[in-house]
Amino acid sequence: MCESVDIRYVHYMEHPAYPDTLAVGCVCAEHMEEDYVGPKERESAMRRAARRRKGWAAREWRVSRLGNPYLNTEGFNLTVFPKDDGYAVAVSRRGTDRRQVGKKCYASQHAAKAAALGALIWAKAHL
Repeated sequence: MCESVDIRYVHYMEHPAYPDTLAVGCVCAEHMEEDYVGPKERESAMRRAARRRKGWAAREWRVSRLGNPYLNTEGFNLTVFPKDDGYAVAVSRRGTDRRQVGKKCYASQHAAKAAALGALIWAKAHL
């Protein structure tokens, strides 16, 4: 709204009395919501998620006896394995029998490893 072009993380704001969706920065979102904590927390969460995605690609995966890449992290075991004409991801909570095998098939091992972050985030909430 202030026409500043230096917005790194965009907050999309809507109001029933205004027909368009506004794309604003953190400070404008704070003023529009009259909430000086929520927008900063959302932006901080997005920054953490972006850093995590960036660092995820550099993770060192180990190789199981079956030749499948795996990663033990945050109390979970993530495994990438061949499935159909591609690769899938399995996630299990370590120390329990709770496990989920992904239904989606990825074209490459690299793509499956990248998707494993989403599997980890899902597992933390559901397993």
